[in-house]
Amino acid sequence: MKTSEVIINSNGDGMEKAIEETQRLAEESGLTHKEQIRLRLLSEELFGIMKGATGEAEGSYYVEREGKSFEIHLVSDVDLTKEMKLTLLSVATSGENDAVKGFMSKIKDMIGTAMLPADDAISRMSSGLMSMGSPSSFRTGETYEWSMRQYKSGIQNAEGKEAEEAWDELEKSIVANIADDVKISITGYTVKVVISKAF
Repeated sequence: MKTSEVIINSNGDGMEKAIEETQRLAEESGLTHKEQIRLRLLSEELFGIMKGATGEAEGSYYVEREGKSFEIHLVSDVDLTKEMKLTLLSVATSGENDAVKGFMSKIKDMIGTAMLPADDAISRMSSGLMSMGSPSSFRTGETYEWSMRQYKSGIQNAEGKEAEEAWDELEKSIVANIADDVKISITGYTVKVVISKAF
């Protein structure tokens, strides 16, 4: 079962309808009130990821359900302006962004950095636990992918202050505590974020 697709944008247009569609599916699926609230929270956090990562953008939102397993989808084509590219590049070349605090902010920053032009691949994804590989690996592949589940596994197997800080951020994150997984796929200027949750 799937909700109808709703076009949303970073100005908030369509988000209320998207939440209504999510709520309707949750009720039809027999979720408890608490479970419905959790599904809604995940949807709202997804909107925040896209708004924070891509600035002004429009995307297609829908939720798929099989039994009591849900996947919340947001697919957006982002045409970066010159100013956006320069801003992203300035963050990437510095190696870190002091304004980026918390797990969700790092996801937003990661998406923005991954969308830099191919020529700037050397600047993409500074080393650290949010990275998905060496910058050179992004030049050879067409799709950039990231999974929260793999990220968590990497932290659990890591040692040191960075791993401790990353785990602390995960424990404070609504999405990390509620969602079973978050998958991000970027091909060209198309960003797809899928949040999975089984009740």
